[in-house]
Amino acid sequence: MVLRLLLAALVVANIGYFLWSRGASTESADREPQRLGQQIRPELLEVRRAPAAPTSPASGAAADAPSSGTPPATTP
Repeated sequence: MVLRLLLAALVVANIGYFLWSRGASTESADREPQRLGQQIRPELLEVRRAPAAPTSPASGAAADAPSSGTPPATTP
């Protein structure tokens, strides 16, 4: 009987916390307004892709591989 009451209290507490946290998340747009004021020229920000790593031919990779008796791994 005591475990059922404890379980019911925990379920009610979890539901209450869930509802409270959902209500608090509606203000996520104004969470840290001071950071917006600290930005210096945010219009100049660009997102760029990382340059592709140069691929070497299979013969060059075999020359660089240690001679442990196993063949070097090939990349597609």
